[in-house]
Amino acid sequence: MSSEKIGFALRPGVFSPQEIRETAVALELSDRVSRIFVPDMRVGYESLEIAASILALTKRVHSGSGVIRLLEHDPQLLTRRVQTLQALSSGRLILGVGTGPPGPQPGKTVSAMLERLDELKKGFASFPQGVKPPEIYVATLKQGIARRAAVKADGLLLNFCSPQHASKLVEAARIERGEGIDFACYLKIFHSSRDDETAQRLMLQEFLSYDSAPQYHEMFVQDGIAKAISTFNENEGWKNGPVNVPKELLRVSLANPESDELVQYVKAFRQARVTLPVVYPYFPSGEDARFKLETVNRIVKSL
Repeated sequence: MSSEKIGFALRPGVFSPQEIRETAVALELSDRVSRIFVPDMRVGYESLEIAASILALTKRVHSGSGVIRLLEHDPQLLTRRVQTLQALSSGRLILGVGTGPPGPQPGKTVSAMLERLDELKKGFASFPQGVKPPEIYVATLKQGIARRAAVKADGLLLNFCSPQHASKLVEAARIERGEGIDFACYLKIFHSSRDDETAQRLMLQEFLSYDSAPQYHEMFVQDGIAKAISTFNENEGWKNGPVNVPKELLRVSLANPESDELVQYVKAFRQARVTLPVVYPYFPSGEDARFKLETVNRIVKSL
């Protein structure tokens, strides 16, 4: 492929802290990789702290949260944390933010999150000379938030969607903003050293897990894949027997892909005007650390 940039998402729980450190150092060696996002989970390690370790180990790549639930953070303390990380990393921090579960009134939750973001940006404006504000990405699942966030962020961060759905979000944002905004998208890829079916089961489990969240179920409905996902809820034979992944789901995600399949998958998102495809590798619990690092290196070489 061309020299276009890519990103990576290194998820705590999929990668141990030590594996994240080793993988980040390996990714730093490729000038194709421009950003490393650290997804923030409800429990376990905290994404900005892990990003701080990545920034300390690297000199070129940008890293940060992908994403923190902004309304759960004290704005003054978060401003100080961001200022500190920006100063120590020569301005390479990414601040990815989102609402978290939107609750019964999603519109109001989005408004509150964007108001909090405005408050933060005012604090960033008072940083000392030589310390610049971070790149800000807002998590975006639907067209409404794409339009509202486009005028406030440096980038939008899409997740677990097809190129067709991504294209609709990009178009909605560009109507509001025009050019000058980055469109990142998590491309979830499931790997197993054991066999293809193990990787496919891992992928189906992730679809079902996300589908249980109302905001993702609604996005899957809009993306035309909710019905395909529901068949695996109704018939659990795939958990132990043969796995037959519907083609609709393979527009969104891949399991143990060959290099040419991966190239075409990423190309489809670029054609949908995603400017930063972010490869998001998953592995089964207990997967060999060497296999994980070899897989990441193989992905970088393929793309």
